[in-house]
Amino acid sequence: MEKDTLGNGKKKLSGKWIALVVIVCAVVAACAVLLGLYYGTLQDPLDLMEIPVIELPVSYRTTVARTDAYLGHPDLALADGGDLIVVYPQGHGRGKILMQRYEVSAGNNVRTWSEPLLDTPSSWENSQETPTIYRLTLTDGSVKTVLISGCPSWNGEEKANGFNCSVSDGDGYEWTEFTNWYGEEWATENDTKPYDVIVAMSSLTRMRGEDGQYIDKWMGTFHDYSFTNYYTYLTFDEQGNAVWSEPQVLVPDQRDYYAELGMCEVEIVDTGDAWILLGRANARNSGSLACVSYDQGATWSEIKELPNCLTGDRHKAEYDPTTGRWLISFRQVLTGKETIFSSDRIMGAGWVAWTGDTQTLLNLALGNHDTGYGDALILLGREKDTSANIDCGYSGTANVDGTFTLVSYGEFDKSATNPYIMAVTFRLSDLGI
Repeated sequence: MEKDTLGNGKKKLSGKWIALVVIVCAVVAACAVLLGLYYGTLQDPLDLMEIPVIELPVSYRTTVARTDAYLGHPDLALADGGDLIVVYPQGHGRGKILMQRYEVSAGNNVRTWSEPLLDTPSSWENSQETPTIYRLTLTDGSVKTVLISGCPSWNGEEKANGFNCSVSDGDGYEWTEFTNWYGEEWATENDTKPYDVIVAMSSLTRMRGEDGQYIDKWMGTFHDYSFTNYYTYLTFDEQGNAVWSEPQVLVPDQRDYYAELGMCEVEIVDTGDAWILLGRANARNSGSLACVSYDQGATWSEIKELPNCLTGDRHKAEYDPTTGRWLISFRQVLTGKETIFSSDRIMGAGWVAWTGDTQTLLNLALGNHDTGYGDALILLGREKDTSANIDCGYSGTANVDGTFTLVSYGEFDKSATNPYIMAVTFRLSDLGI
């Protein structure tokens, strides 16, 4: 045995072993640097909010429907007596339309979600798009509930065929079969192309007459694959049938600008004095978009970008008369931050809701921040995947005497393998707002 220079009888390390040790140390050091860079550049989207963030406790949640299959894109309507009607497709954006009711059980005053109703029109079986639903009270006191479903081409997988509409004379127990509007049959008769309708009607806003009183006319909105947004007016004929006017381009003088940013799925918030348009920005290189009309959509202010706290997809607004605040539900989607680890173009925490007063919302839509950014952002449901595959947040909203009920979809717990339908019910005062 060779002795080292100290004569203690230990073996000398060979050059190969020394090189290996150096390499291992270098790898460990590099990993430490990379981990430091990763966590140093990792962002929680909620850290980018301009207003306080409040997470809604899970105790306010109720599961509406959950299966082994994909369920998504619900909408909600308030029915007589405080009942709620939720509709959603059995699939991603298309598929059989399912309907459930949230109603008081006889004798025990307990609210429960029903199983999917079976007595629905056969024409709902092959819906091409996410449905929307609205309860309308006419000037004579009668009630009609309308359900609308677009018929887009799905990038060539289907034929563009306008949109379908089904009507219930009352609170959604009996429905007409779908009637098609501005699809292939109309296009053939008028020697033109059918409308390629996506998210019809993302909003449905009641019109006022010259005296300022509501009339039996509503403006609905949708968009197509070119991100041209349209409006159409809903009225009812003497027999009570729905009549939709031929679509016209929405905000036509700014169409080229907003189409480049991918504005779509617009919500119109009627404040009484103004209409505030909120739109998704699908190009993912800007905040969400907004503009204001003081003449019921005839003219609009310059389109502005919204701050982070209102940026996302499929805004749905509901007013709380007990607090004077708006609650706006949406899927949070922010422009992503590219790093050496990720090239995700978008990020978001999940299903959220902004709350604030009318003046603040109006100022933000006009590009002014004089009254701040709002009161709070509520995290309603954190999505499992918060990167480029965010899939949640389309919702319906209702408010009864200060109590909000919102219904959406997503993978809101770690055990979820597919999106499911979930409701949340709360008062702003429950959250200290």
